[in-house]
Amino acid sequence: MERLEPTRTLALKVWWAFIWRAVLGALAAGVLAGMVIGVLTTATGMTDNSALSGLVSLVGMVLGVGVSAEVMYRILKKKFRGFEIVLVRPE
Repeated sequence: MERLEPTRTLALKVWWAFIWRAVLGALAAGVLAGMVIGVLTTATGMTDNSALSGLVSLVGMVLGVGVSAEVMYRILKKKFRGFEIVLVRPE
């Protein structure tokens, strides 16, 4: 197995593979969660509640962390053109 030294070009490829998936995934999860929370709050009449705003922010943060962790997992398994990311235990 040939070991490649990190370059800015390779870093940019990995970063781009991660960032566009993470942003789109988080956006989709946020829209879906927002719609669900909006429907539930409207149905229960809780539309003007400051505590609800904090809860929605927390849900958004948790979703963002979850989506980005899943994207990182998938990037670590991805085979890029000309290389793949390998985790190696140090000796």
